[in-house]
Amino acid sequence: MGKQSFWVSLMELLGSMRFAISLLTLICIASAIGTVVGQADPWVNYVNQFGPFWASFFEPMGLFRIYNAPWFIAVMAFLVVSTSLCVYRNTPKMIKEMRVYRENIRENSLRAFAHRWEGRFKEKPSELPGIVTEWLEHKGFKVKQSVRDNGTMVAAKAGSANRFGYIAAHLSIIVICIGGLLDSGVPLQVAVWATGKTPVTGAEITAGIPEKARLAESNPSYRANLLLPEGETSRVAVLNTDDGLLVQDLPFELTLKEFRIDFYSTGMPKLFASDVEVFDPDTQERFEATIEVNKPLIYKGVTVYQSSFDDGGTKVQLKGIPLTGERDYRFDLDGVVGGGRDLSQLQGDLSRDLKVEFTAFKSINVEALPVDNADQVSVDDLALGNADALSPFETNLASVLGPGVKEDAKTKFTNIGPSITYKLRDQAGQAREFHNYMLPINLDGGRYYLAGVRETPADGFKYLRIPVDDNGQLEGFMRFRAALQNDEIRRTAAQRFAQQAFGDRPDSAQLVASVADSAQRALERFAGLNNSLSGLPAIAQFIESTVPEGEREKASDVIIRLLQGAMWEVYQLSRTTANLPPAVPDEVHGRFVQDAQIALSDLSLYGAPVMFQLDQFDEVKASVFQLAKAPGQWIVYLGCLFLCIGVFSMFYIRERRAFFWVTQDEEGSKVMMGMSTTRKTMDFEKEYEQFVNELNSRAAPKAASAGDAV
Repeated sequence: MGKQSFWVSLMELLGSMRFAISLLTLICIASAIGTVVGQADPWVNYVNQFGPFWASFFEPMGLFRIYNAPWFIAVMAFLVVSTSLCVYRNTPKMIKEMRVYRENIRENSLRAFAHRWEGRFKEKPSELPGIVTEWLEHKGFKVKQSVRDNGTMVAAKAGSANRFGYIAAHLSIIVICIGGLLDSGVPLQVAVWATGKTPVTGAEITAGIPEKARLAESNPSYRANLLLPEGETSRVAVLNTDDGLLVQDLPFELTLKEFRIDFYSTGMPKLFASDVEVFDPDTQERFEATIEVNKPLIYKGVTVYQSSFDDGGTKVQLKGIPLTGERDYRFDLDGVVGGGRDLSQLQGDLSRDLKVEFTAFKSINVEALPVDNADQVSVDDLALGNADALSPFETNLASVLGPGVKEDAKTKFTNIGPSITYKLRDQAGQAREFHNYMLPINLDGGRYYLAGVRETPADGFKYLRIPVDDNGQLEGFMRFRAALQNDEIRRTAAQRFAQQAFGDRPDSAQLVASVADSAQRALERFAGLNNSLSGLPAIAQFIESTVPEGEREKASDVIIRLLQGAMWEVYQLSRTTANLPPAVPDEVHGRFVQDAQIALSDLSLYGAPVMFQLDQFDEVKASVFQLAKAPGQWIVYLGCLFLCIGVFSMFYIRERRAFFWVTQDEEGSKVMMGMSTTRKTMDFEKEYEQFVNELNSRAAPKAASAGDAV
């Protein structure tokens, strides 16, 4: 008895409306999450969006593949069961209710109706039911008479199809869920289990597609991705699973002939389309088509969507620029985006074994740059030990494409040219990511090359501003950097500065020697000799460790003046070694030395012994397609049709019932009329008033009365 009671209670729970609504609410919440959070994106995208902690927290919950998550599929399955039980239990009752006229209703029950009318007619009781029946049928009611000993009951009903709306709406939930399950990962998992397939890693696919990871063309349901560079052909797509990759064979070959993209003025893509050629090996048919966003290609049951675009292996030529040592030289480096190069064979200033990995290339970069010049960070502020000035990358590496632009500043969308993104990885596997622009950018009244760096994908790039020389190139700055690392140039620069500043004074030999020695030591600290720090942070550390707090401001002013004067001489000597004439001491060259001094100070924070500048490129574009075989698509469409029918029936078809109790009267017939509906609306009230008015007009004079609600 207890076991039977348990199963009865379980069926009651599964078939209850509350349980079904709860499941439907869970699905709605999950669908909202799936709409907001990108699904099946690369892991790094989620790390960038949520951070490492929350990305790792959300991932086991299946929020990044929510429509294939086991709990989501289980909820849909339970919803199918629950709704099916609701339909199974209630449909017979509703069909029976639709067919019943309720002609056996009693007179006392009729008197309890809220909408009731009573009146007398001259027609005989044997004639009046026929007249009422004809009148009701003219109004669209179905009528049935029940003759009793003391009178005749005329029962009428209209809008019974309203109950079909309930049945159709519930059937739509079942059909849509079944279609969704067919298009979920369940059929794929069943196919993988039935055929003994095993996901593999990317390295295994690189060596060749193993048979254990290849799915046949007959696979009934899948949603795969295909990255196809221009000019290349593919007959397979890749399915990403939690355990690795599966390769799906396609019933046709797809060749990308050309990828086209247009941009808005904001830099956002306005239109991207792929001109493709399709070849069917079975029929030897070949045809061309264009795939655009929301305009997919459908062939042999497979729908090819334009998902996004990517780099297809652009060939790049870079200039390697060492950032350490006293040598000023360049070296050429060729590469392909998506590939890498080993730098261990390069000798000289590159003392560490490094590998460069080319991760991305963009030929167009549209950014919101400020129209008006912003305030320039002064060298004095940076050197005086201000917390903001010395914080890593927050001020020294000015972020010009994000927080570095004031929110209230006027901005203009500007194409700042091509850029290259790469990683430098050491032997321990540690890597930093760099993002460098090919062309100089006008910013804050000057022109700079921007070299970005970030520690992790979750961080934003922070940019080093490198000022251009008189020719708009990097050579002037790189000569300046190499000269600063040369012992002889530093010594000569310090002596020249001291001689020019104090050499015309009487008995100045001792003063000149003292100033030259101080300037040389300032240059050495700035250059980072025998110290883990370099640049302005090294100067600030020296002041904080050797000068009393009350005298630091005065000492800072003296040291900075010595450093600025000596740096000007280093710059002049760097030009002399390159057989260039001395720089004119004007505002342009003064700003160059100041900006270069800030950039040199930040090189220690840049964290790389070499920087790569994009020199030339041969761009190769690629389309990212999503290929879907969705047998549940038409089932879902059928469910949507049921849903439309159900909603229309429930909201626009009104079920009404009318009852006329006809009895004998002294001069004819006495009639009691009652009307009811499942949902009281203004339309029903108007219809009742119309009934009453017509009955009053036909009833015997001064004999009709409309009943009030009771």
